[in-house]
Amino acid sequence: MKQRVISAAVMIVLLVVCLLISDVSRVLLFMAVTILACHEMKNALAKLDRNVRVWSAYLIVLGAGAAVWIGLNRIGGYVFPAFMIVMLGIFSEMVITQKFTVQDVFATFGVYAYPLAPLMLVMYISIATRPTADGGSVYIWPAIFINSILPCVVSDTFALFGGKAFGKNKLAPAISPKKTVEGLICGLAMGTVSGFLAQLILVKTGLDLIPMWAVIVAAFIASVSGAIGDLAASSVKRAAGIKDYSNLIPGHGGIMDRIDSELFAIPIVYMIYAMFI
Repeated sequence: MKQRVISAAVMIVLLVVCLLISDVSRVLLFMAVTILACHEMKNALAKLDRNVRVWSAYLIVLGAGAAVWIGLNRIGGYVFPAFMIVMLGIFSEMVITQKFTVQDVFATFGVYAYPLAPLMLVMYISIATRPTADGGSVYIWPAIFINSILPCVVSDTFALFGGKAFGKNKLAPAISPKKTVEGLICGLAMGTVSGFLAQLILVKTGLDLIPMWAVIVAAFIASVSGAIGDLAASSVKRAAGIKDYSNLIPGHGGIMDRIDSELFAIPIVYMIYAMFI
């Protein structure tokens, strides 16, 4: 338990420092997280006899890191062609080397969708801004990250406590035997409340971007999608026969074990914010 608390404290400090220093530190942070997450997913799928061509994911991460500096508004039209070029490279490697299968290729595409794509969006959010009435601009990441990550964390915590106190009906016994329907309900309720409370603080600091009713909806959806993300990550681990994605973080497992909920929540919350900003 002590090790878990120390690791959590170190992670929080590192995250806050990287988020607050500069655009560069945020991009480098999420590039590193993405590479580690893809590597962990590659290792998990290897347990299922899938040979993921993870080099292509690393190439996309490096390209995306460069893209956010060049300006997405100028290279947006090249994103899909660039992706097709990477796909061409993978298929070419398959045909030439004959060391992996079509199933391996599509397992690689699966890693593009999860966790690569959500984390690429997170990288973009971390430096994106919106114009203000006085002609300036403001970062969107504080509001989006707070209103997606906080509900996930609170929901997961209260789902655990609620399940222990009131749990009777199993939620997904084949995937996560300890999770209960009652725990989920408690988690969703408190996750939604946490979004409401966070918005009150954001309003006072001038960082609010959308109306309160939309925040409440976003917090609820973040809680739901976070719960689904947790189960999705657990289903991969159960299929691969592993307890954690890695032992990178003492007491917590790997990067994927820490961000499984947020991988689903942040993109969906961003979509809600995009309707207003």
